Amino acid sequence: MNDQTTTISQLKILIQEFRTKRGWTQEDPKDVALSLVLESAELLEHFQWIAGEDVLKNEKIKEAIGEEMSDVLWWLINLGQRLDIDVAGAFEKKIVKNAKKYPEHVFTPNTTQEEKMRQYYKIKAETRGGHPLYTPPEEEKT
Repeated sequence: MNDQTTTISQLKILIQEFRTKRGWTQEDPKDVALSLVLESAELLEHFQWIAGEDVLKNEKIKEAIGEEMSDVLWWLINLGQRLDIDVAGAFEKKIVKNAKKYPEHVFTPNTTQEEKMRQYYKIKAETRGGHPLYTPPEEEKT
């Protein structure tokens, strides 16, 4: 299996077969969501106290990260199955939504990191009713 040839549908089948053979088919969606978050935390542990550039250079850590990513993917696909959500379809809708939320003309490769962060917090402030790290420009205050 590899990313170039394996489909989400194939992963769903593998997970369903594995779960069915073990009688793991009736998990509460809440418990599945909790498991997803717990596995995400285990993934994050591999980045604690180490610089990102050091992670890139360490094959043992990358292998462990791959295992935790697999656990996260397992629970994500499992949750999609339990809730009858088409993961690829949901992803497609979200990427369209994000393209509108984070427009190309604002977030370009040439935009400074400072400006990207200012725009990001502006969007967060607009969509969440404020954000502590967003300070409107003077002309927006008046």
